[in-house]
Amino acid sequence: MKLDYKILDSSVKHIKGSEETIKSGDFYLEVAKEESFAFQIFIRADKPFFGTLGKNRDIHWKGLGDRIRIEIAGHEGLLDMSFLGYVQIDDGSIVADPILKKKSLYIESGYQMIWVQGKVPKGFSKANLELELRAYHSNGYRAEELVAKEDVNIGVLDYVIRPVKEGGFYLDLWQHLCSWARAYDVEYFSEEHFQIIDNYIKGLSELGQRVVDLIITDYPWAGQRCYQFEDNASNLYEFNIVKVSRKNGRLTCDFSAVDRYIDICFGHGIDEEINIFGIIGNWDAYSFGSPIGDLKDPMRVVCYDEDLGRFDYIRSKEEFGEYLRAVFRHLAGRGLWDKVKIMSDEPNNVELFKETLELIESAVPERKINIKCAIHDQHFFDNYGDNIQYLSLNTCELVNSMERLNSIKDEVNSRGGKMTWFSCCFPEDLNIFIKSPLIESRLNGWFTYYWDLDGFLRWAYAIWPTNPLKDVRYKYPKWNAGDMFFIYPGKDMKPMGSVREKNFLFGIQDFGIFKELEKSGISKTEIIREMERLLGSKCDMEFVPERSVRMKYSLEYKEYAELRNSLIKKHLLNSKL
Repeated sequence: MKLDYKILDSSVKHIKGSEETIKSGDFYLEVAKEESFAFQIFIRADKPFFGTLGKNRDIHWKGLGDRIRIEIAGHEGLLDMSFLGYVQIDDGSIVADPILKKKSLYIESGYQMIWVQGKVPKGFSKANLELELRAYHSNGYRAEELVAKEDVNIGVLDYVIRPVKEGGFYLDLWQHLCSWARAYDVEYFSEEHFQIIDNYIKGLSELGQRVVDLIITDYPWAGQRCYQFEDNASNLYEFNIVKVSRKNGRLTCDFSAVDRYIDICFGHGIDEEINIFGIIGNWDAYSFGSPIGDLKDPMRVVCYDEDLGRFDYIRSKEEFGEYLRAVFRHLAGRGLWDKVKIMSDEPNNVELFKETLELIESAVPERKINIKCAIHDQHFFDNYGDNIQYLSLNTCELVNSMERLNSIKDEVNSRGGKMTWFSCCFPEDLNIFIKSPLIESRLNGWFTYYWDLDGFLRWAYAIWPTNPLKDVRYKYPKWNAGDMFFIYPGKDMKPMGSVREKNFLFGIQDFGIFKELEKSGISKTEIIREMERLLGSKCDMEFVPERSVRMKYSLEYKEYAELRNSLIKKHLLNSKL
């Protein structure tokens, strides 16, 4: 049986039928100690086979036909292999994205990508991680026969990186808890749901997440307007995590789910900030209506009327203020108020914003309200910036504001806030769609450093259409496949990663390395100057109304790897002098 294979870096994207775009060349990988890294194995046989990884022994339902087992010998325990799954995106292409948890897979025809990830421990003493790729073939009851082998050498720098949890990258990926419950068909905020939540929050913490999200109204974002789309019809509504009741005309609030969720996040080290969602300036509020007639900014809070035995809504501005007061005082009573930020997603009406903020402030006049905004329009910050402590700019608005970016950041930081950037359904460039070049997922960390920002925000860590393992396409062309999620729902109630998520993690690690190199004596000016060769000059970046940018950055993985490692080597050399 003939087996073809290639060893490739982690940024190579496999699109079925476009194998000619995958360049052949010398494999290059040089890593720091304690750095999460990955490479890929690209395989193809001349007939169908059942593939297994490592020492796995499995059998396909077809029986003992052709089998190929792939293992990597040397330094066992440092590496883990997984088959990649393939999803169909909007243009019909079949693209490798999910990192499957299967260690065996029947491969009918064509090429298959295998993901290999690992980490070199800080106690490793050699300059190279010397591995050997081996492929064994068997059929029926014949013993395995070695049909391919190749040495794989990974350079190891004598430099230990800090965990991303301890780094300076301020990661803010939004959480959609109800989407997680629907993926596994469990009751919202049930015991099973909290088990799932714990698993997913653990995954978020491993990326270095800093923020807890509390959605305290019903249907903010109006389900991302899912009611308008029949193709791959999907329920994307979020529900209030607070259980609200009315008895004898007075509201009562059950905060047990709130407290349990906060405790889960804090238990995984996500404890720097608590964002309150759904009470000011949500981007889609008006078309879905509102039960509160005397409040212009639509708010929806389901309330169970115990006297009448029926579900209703909070229906007055006064009662909504009473509800806010109960929520705020509960968080303050737990000693959490200094962490609380009121989150507004794409506000664009200053007068409406002002009215709602006044109501929020009146609910707890004894405490300072800190506002956080993710905006597309810099004019909103200019006109109402005094009330905004934390700010995130879309890529387009960031490029459009490049000349005054430093002054905006200085203003935000002077208020004790963080300034981040975000991409969403636009722009096409520098995004994390499944169709995007994989290196762009990694470059989020590089551009965050290059632009001197505190971190990165993204509207979705995991919100899925109805069956994301079968059809990831949704709302195209408004949304590109993958816009909604970094990860997939695994069958074990745990997240299943993607190659985009892992490359994104690698970029966060790079950000941390650059920050540490600054402390070691390599000037920020020098790092920025080196980066400019690959990322392009800031003054040449252009905003193209309404939703595009022009940027000239390299897509070559090796160039970025060599630049980063050359700076590490310079530091190592300087430390010996």
